[in-house]
Amino acid sequence: MDNYSMSDLGIFITTCAGAVVLICGAIQKSKCEKIKLCPPECIRDPTIKTEPTGLTPRLPDRPSA
Repeated sequence: MDNYSMSDLGIFITTCAGAVVLICGAIQKSKCEKIKLCPPECIRDPTIKTEPTGLTPRLPDRPSA
C-alpha cells in the first residue's frame, strides 16, 4: 500500500466536503416537499415558487412589429 502525504489527505477531504456542500445546496434550492434516499424519490409541490437568483441570463423583449 502506498504512503500518502498530509497534503493528499487534505485534498481528498476538501474535495469530499465540496461535494457535500454542492449536494446540500441543490437539495435546499429544490422544489421537493419530501426527499427519500433509498430508493431515491422526490415528492414535488408545484405550488412552491422560487425566487429568481439573477444568475440566469434573460433575453431582451423584442419590440412588436
